[in-house]
Amino acid sequence: MADLERLVTDYCRAWFDPNPVERRRLLSAVFEPDGIYTDPKTHVVGVDALLRHIDGVIAARDGFYLELTTRVDAHHDFIRFGWVQRGANGFRGADSIDIARLSPAGKFSLIVGFFGPMTALDG
Repeated sequence: MADLERLVTDYCRAWFDPNPVERRRLLSAVFEPDGIYTDPKTHVVGVDALLRHIDGVIAARDGFYLELTTRVDAHHDFIRFGWVQRGANGFRGADSIDIARLSPAGKFSLIVGFFGPMTALDG
């Protein structure tokens, strides 16, 4: 499980590391070259496309970072983990979750992100 926690930690660091070279190194180490990333606002394929998306997020949210809020949960070749976006100014985003599939090489081949809590049933 320690390897999975490291994988997730490095992935989260790649989202807001201020150094573009380090972002690429981190993401390339944990994300398959043809991996898929999708969330409610974007859908991209490949390391380069995800890095371009991350660059846009960093440009819009200087000083922000991702903080893990749960342990990594795993079964078969799937994992899930909770996270929240934080800002140096005290900002705290909504609790969110990523569900991911691991490749045989132990990298992310698919990441599906959901923002905010699930909506409860009425009644």
